[in-house]
Amino acid sequence: MALHEFVLSYGYFGTFIISVLGNLIPFLPVPYLVPIFLLSEVLEPFFVGITVGIGASLGKCVSYAIGRGGRAVLDEKKKKELECFGNLLGKYGAVAVYLFASLPLPDDIIVMPFGIIKYNFKRFFLALLLGKLTLGMLVAYTARYSFEYAKIFIGNGDPLPTIIVSVVFMLIMTWVIYKIDWIEATQYIEKNGVVAYIKFMMSKRSR
Repeated sequence: MALHEFVLSYGYFGTFIISVLGNLIPFLPVPYLVPIFLLSEVLEPFFVGITVGIGASLGKCVSYAIGRGGRAVLDEKKKKELECFGNLLGKYGAVAVYLFASLPLPDDIIVMPFGIIKYNFKRFFLALLLGKLTLGMLVAYTARYSFEYAKIFIGNGDPLPTIIVSVVFMLIMTWVIYKIDWIEATQYIEKNGVVAYIKFMMSKRSR
């Protein structure tokens, strides 16, 4: 049975399940939005968007959990530094999660590091859910009215370059997060601001 036929036979529950599975494995671009796109012709787009948003959010929590589990290998000093980084992000971290979740971007590159820094899960999940709901609605309604625009969200072509770039970017981001002394950074930023800290780091590395 074809994937979209399977989903159709189970209706909205099918769109929920395929959304969970499509976001369950980090960096594996399962084209779950393709059957969602096709089903938006016969199912109500609003409810399709809701089931996609909830299912995708639950699946993506696995990436957050993997990142959070990675903290076990860190020493206590680094854990305290990363907690400072999580506090420093505050509400602005939620904005980043929302933007990556609501657009056709490889959001694992920030979801896993957010788990590593032990970013507030309630705030993280709310931003993730709102983002995935936005994406689900965009795909469902765009698919209903325009096939060409829907390609932007469901993607096409070879996914391998995207996977490689995403993994490399996530590793670089994780390395940067790990290397910075976030206790020192928090104190400096609170006193002088973010721009001043960036200049300070650049001058520090040029010595």
